[in-house]
Amino acid sequence: MAKVEDYKKLDDSGIVKLVEDNIKTSVGYYDSDLSRERKRVTEYYNGTLPKPAHDGNSRYVSQDVYDSVESMKAALLETFSAGGNIVRFAPQGPEDVKTAEVCSAYTDYVLFRQNDGFGTFRTVIHDGLTSRVGIAKVFWQESYEEDLKEFTDLTQDELDMVIAEDGIELVESKTDARGLMSGLLSQERDTSQVVIECIPPEEFIIEPQAKSLEDVNFCAHRTKKTISELRDMGYDDDQLDRLGDHEDIEMDTDPEILARHEDIGSDRGFNAHGYQDQVRSIMVYEAYIMVDVEGTGIAKLHRVVKAGNEILDMEEVDRKPFISFAPLPIPHSFYGSNFAEKLIATQNARTILTRSILDHAMITNNPRYMVVKGGLTNPRELIDNRVGGLVNVSRPDAISPMPQAPLNPFVFQTIQLLDEDKEENTGVSKLSQGLNKDAISKQNSAAMVEQLATMSQQRQKIIARNFANQFVKPLFHEIYRLVVENEDQQKIVQIAGDYVQVNPQAWEDKRDVVVELRLGYGEQERESQKYLSMHQMISQDPVLSKMYLPQNQYALMKDVMELSGILNVADYLTPPDQIPPPQPDPAAEMQMQMAQKQIELQERQTSLAEMKAQVDAQMAQMKLELDAMKAQAQMAIQSDNQDLKEEQFKFKQFIDGNELEILRTAEDLRGIASPTG
Repeated sequence: MAKVEDYKKLDDSGIVKLVEDNIKTSVGYYDSDLSRERKRVTEYYNGTLPKPAHDGNSRYVSQDVYDSVESMKAALLETFSAGGNIVRFAPQGPEDVKTAEVCSAYTDYVLFRQNDGFGTFRTVIHDGLTSRVGIAKVFWQESYEEDLKEFTDLTQDELDMVIAEDGIELVESKTDARGLMSGLLSQERDTSQVVIECIPPEEFIIEPQAKSLEDVNFCAHRTKKTISELRDMGYDDDQLDRLGDHEDIEMDTDPEILARHEDIGSDRGFNAHGYQDQVRSIMVYEAYIMVDVEGTGIAKLHRVVKAGNEILDMEEVDRKPFISFAPLPIPHSFYGSNFAEKLIATQNARTILTRSILDHAMITNNPRYMVVKGGLTNPRELIDNRVGGLVNVSRPDAISPMPQAPLNPFVFQTIQLLDEDKEENTGVSKLSQGLNKDAISKQNSAAMVEQLATMSQQRQKIIARNFANQFVKPLFHEIYRLVVENEDQQKIVQIAGDYVQVNPQAWEDKRDVVVELRLGYGEQERESQKYLSMHQMISQDPVLSKMYLPQNQYALMKDVMELSGILNVADYLTPPDQIPPPQPDPAAEMQMQMAQKQIELQERQTSLAEMKAQVDAQMAQMKLELDAMKAQAQMAIQSDNQDLKEEQFKFKQFIDGNELEILRTAEDLRGIASPTG
């Protein structure tokens, strides 16, 4: 065994040689057994095989391969693309429920809105059923778009402020007589996103005896690119000049491509020179190879882009961008069994038997004749098989039909056995397709028909689970990882009727993906009925109903509506935390207002009565006080009158006394004056 110091660093020529050696030994490189099998399946799918044994035989071809492939494809597409939200990220805890819903919705948005998710599923499923395996390539594509905007009547300072913003450049401008500027601005807009590309089977090559994509040491995607496309991808002219006049035509003569386009035309589509050098095609290999480039003794995964003998790009990567789907996987093998190839024998047998019936009917209706020599006057009259035409004969027994063997009665039984054999091989029954009229009768109830249809889909369910585990879950994982690693802009996305701000940089590095499958006849309806039955049971239980809060009822009804295909739940149900406070009933509110008014009126009446009583009491008090004052005044008046009378009496007495005194004095004077008087 070589030692680490014996390893040498690889140069470009050594890397090219390693890649070339792996390409030439890979499965599917050119005209391999797998390529011939795919070509044969494609011809049977298109109905070009089997060909008639003779030119005069019926050209009828039974469509068993086409019918079974399309039926299985329809069942899988209806399951995964009918808008049922079958894929979701599991929350890491109670606090992560809302974030998990946003991650699930945004990943679904990337798959079905930014990319053609339905077309991706359809192509991968078709390739898996007809080519053993379907391949999709998931990668982050950096792209930018330039938007031109006009501006008018801006000052120089205002224009400088606009140009200072990121991604805005001045294309042209002019200044008018007022000193204001007008012109054109260019704004670069980042349109980078996750891209999902379905790879044709012949463009994917892998090392022999590969077990899985994760464990393989070499795989590659080969495709034809024009010089113009390579230049647009960023490769410089020096690299393209070193490619020289190298031009690959191996893909133009690939048997799978020729079989796929056989119905369109026989032109193989290659031109040795091309009508312009810019559109000259070059075979480009994007190889993922485990190689020790630095000679350290440890091989690491590298992405090597090679055209001709020139390495256009090389970098170390941590994973391969491919996701595969094998409908009928074989343990320990990358390639599974070919679903369509198993039906070729059935198509051959049914075609031959049906042709024999048609040929027998044709010969019976238009038999060959035995003619006695010399018995016809004009042999052309017999050859010209004209309706109502005359044939002149010289003797009555001149013409007689050749004996025709009867049709074997076991032909129809054999065709029926072939139908049953096809159902057993593919798992696609007439009952699951709704084509078995015998299952629908008065004796079979609707529930029994549903049960029979569901039981007949067991093989379809297994293939659907293979598609979910092999393709859908890894696809969602890869989309999620690419978004977290590369999405650096916050976006506003509509989720369940609400606009939510999405910031992938704040998400967890990895999440668990949960896929919910409902493939059977009416399974989603039955599942929704289970929820409704549970709702009724919990509502009627006196103990459980206490635990059945509005948020629990909303969650249950939301699941019921989504199972029924109604995704805009927010248009019909409002989350409990967004419900405004309950508004009172107008009649009750009016009655309450009237009662309030009555109470207010009674209060006012009581208040008025109290005020009246208070006023009456005050009036009575005032009257008493007034009466007392009047009595006091009356008494005072009477007292004053008495005093006055007494004073008057005293004064009168005083006057009278004085008058008496005067009279006495006068009499004394008269006595003196008149002694004789």
